[in-house]
Parts: sequence; structure tokens; C-alpha cells
Amino acid sequence: MKKNVYYGFLGLAIAGLVSCQSELEDGQDNQQALRTSQIESLGFSSEGMYNATMEGKSGIVVEGDIFLDDSMISNLLGNDKGSNDEIQQKHYVTPNLLPRNRDVTIDVYLDSSYGSNMVAAFNEALSRYNELNLNVTFRRTFRERGSDIAILSRNIPNTPRGGTVLGRSAGFPRNSRPATPITLNSRIFGGTNVPADTPTVIAHEIGHAIGFRHTDFADRSFSCGGDFDAEGRSGALFVPGTPRGAEAGSWMLACSNGSDRPFTRSDRTALQFVY
Repeated sequence: MKKNVYYGFLGLAIAGLVSCQSELEDGQDNQQALRTSQIESLGFSSEGMYNATMEGKSGIVVEGDIFLDDSMISNLLGNDKGSNDEIQQKHYVTPNLLPRNRDVTIDVYLDSSYGSNMVAAFNEALSRYNELNLNVTFRRTFRERGSDIAILSRNIPNTPRGGTVLGRSAGFPRNSRPATPITLNSRIFGGTNVPADTPTVIAHEIGHAIGFRHTDFADRSFSCGGDFDAEGRSGALFVPGTPRGAEAGSWMLACSNGSDRPFTRSDRTALQFVY
């Protein structure tokens, strides 16, 4: 997530969890051209896509805060059942989801370097999910090894155009498991005081990890500002029961304006329909 910054999913102006203004470097080679074609076929816009590394893996960042390596791209290509219909609808998920026919407990690890304020924000993010009585339950674990989702403190570079990245998710679920890790920008979240939108940033990146796409992916300018910027039409499945058009305050908006955003009524509807 970024904030006039991407959630990529806090701060400066309205932007996603990572800055909405990244771009793929010039001089793409054949491999990059193929990757661009693959990303576009999955319904993501290649505009603003850029090369990056995450926990030692090379890949690309799309939508500001979603990191995809080659194996995740291949997995998504094998499960792309998206539709171009209902593009203006609010809530979307990828075809890659956690099991929906049984209860699932997800153990989430928070970097041990964080202090009590970050722990409080983390607990708040998990409680927002758990209060909905989903078939997915989030539980804190104190061991990174063996966790289902590890939330780590890392110095995340700015995007090529200088946008600040708040956090980054390692893609979407794979093999019925949530994506891991999630990295939070240590330059934003490393101090004693934490920004007001910290619970939202954590919940947002967890949202990606369990399969949710940005609610304003049809036009990121809704939360990020600037010109019309669509993330792509396919590879996103509409969640019935949610309203048409983007909704102010949704936890899965592409960019943050610095305020905390608990789940809206439509957010809750989407989560309870999917899980």
C-alpha cells in the first residue's frame, strides 16, 4: 500500500500502499517484454510496473504494493479465470483464494524488532478480521519459521518516480496458502510512534495475501489522485453484494490518505461472502 503513498499498500498525500507512480525502466529486454505481456494478460496494467527484489527474490511490483516473482506469475497464469464484465463493481478477488469450505487458522508473525505501538496496531488489524466470524481466523505467532504470514520490517526503496512505499505483499494465495511475507517500510514504521493508518496498512497487505485486489483497481486515481489509471480488467472476480463504483474508506483502496480505515459495511460484506 502506498500513500500519495502506495500500500505496496501511508502519509504524504493520497496514494496507495506504494506510490502510484512507478514505472518500468526503459530498454526492456525480451524477458521483460514477455513479462509485460504476461502481466497484462492477468489483468494488471504494465504502467508503473518496475523491477524489484523481495527477501532475496527477483521479480516485479504491480499496483504499487504487490510483488510477483516468476513462480507466482506462472501460478496466476494457470488460474486466470477473470472476467471483463462488471468492471465498475467495487470488490474484487483473484481466482487464487484460501479454502472456502472449511475453517482455516492463519498464524501471523510480527517482526520482533517492533515496539508496543506496532504490536497494538497489529493486534487491531487481526481483530478486525476475527470479529467478522469468517471461516479464516488470524492468530499471532511469535515464531517466524513456520508462520503462514510473516510481517517483516524492511527498508523499501522508493518507486522509480520517487513514490513512498508503505508496505508490500508477496502476491496472492498459492496452493491454498496465504502469500508471505509482507514487508513494511522501516523508514515509516520503525520508530516509537506509528502513523494513524498503521492498522489499515497491515490489514490491507493481509487482504492481498488472502486474495483481495484493490477496490478501485478500475481507476486508481480515486484514492491515489492524478489522471485516470486502471490496473487492468481481467484476473479479478467480482464479489456479489458490493456496490458499483469505488467507495471512500474501503480498506483495499490502492492508496492511503494517512487516516485509519476500519472495514466499511461493503468491506464486511465482501469478506463474509468470500470467507
